[in-house]
Amino acid sequence: MKRTEVNFSIQEAGCLFYIADANLGGKSFADLHHFGWQNLTLKGALMGTSLYQDDGYFVRVLFGDLNDQEKSDWTAKVVWKLNLESGKMVVSGVCDEDLEEYMEDFPTAEPGGDYHLGCFIEVPSDEYAATIYSYPPNDLAGGWMAIEDRSSFKMCFGKESEMKHEKPLDYFARTRPHETPPDWIKNGWEDDNFLNFVIHLAPLQGELPPPEFEDDGCLLWQFRKPEICPVGIRL
Repeated sequence: MKRTEVNFSIQEAGCLFYIADANLGGKSFADLHHFGWQNLTLKGALMGTSLYQDDGYFVRVLFGDLNDQEKSDWTAKVVWKLNLESGKMVVSGVCDEDLEEYMEDFPTAEPGGDYHLGCFIEVPSDEYAATIYSYPPNDLAGGWMAIEDRSSFKMCFGKESEMKHEKPLDYFARTRPHETPPDWIKNGWEDDNFLNFVIHLAPLQGELPPPEFEDDGCLLWQFRKPEICPVGIRL
């Protein structure tokens, strides 16, 4: 499949990041909590993930192959099927009782667009294997937090990280010995825009392993520590 991508940002997240078919499998977004996130996810209508804070995020929706940095630098992901029978995918982090009213004002995303609560992505009507990847810095899924600060990860997620803790500068120096670290690793912050999430869509072929869920019905993030320290995907 030819690689195509759309990059955009969403300003308000509400500690969630989700993608869904615009028809939600024939259900109403106003009754999202009534139907249950886990039930809708298992039916392929929704993929929801929880975040440790409500910052906005930069998103890339991608068809085709990931590039080398997208493959190597992710620190958290979820994988499942998504039936986009309507030909429109919702990308948002807001799910309160006024969601359907908000969605009336959701625009169709354009490259470089900046949206308040969410947007739609027009896609070929199909059933997809969907993967949401999360990248540092500002890794809202918590994968980078699990690497650099086990205690903060436990405080936000309520469990111990199984990853080996390592100070970011030590991680960078060990795996990139002849390179200069970016400011966000050296100083803990950087005044620049980085990609937070990649939504990778591929035609569904065969069955996928059933996903694991958080207690609230969100998909359970799969964490990993990349072999080489990520440097962030700049926008």
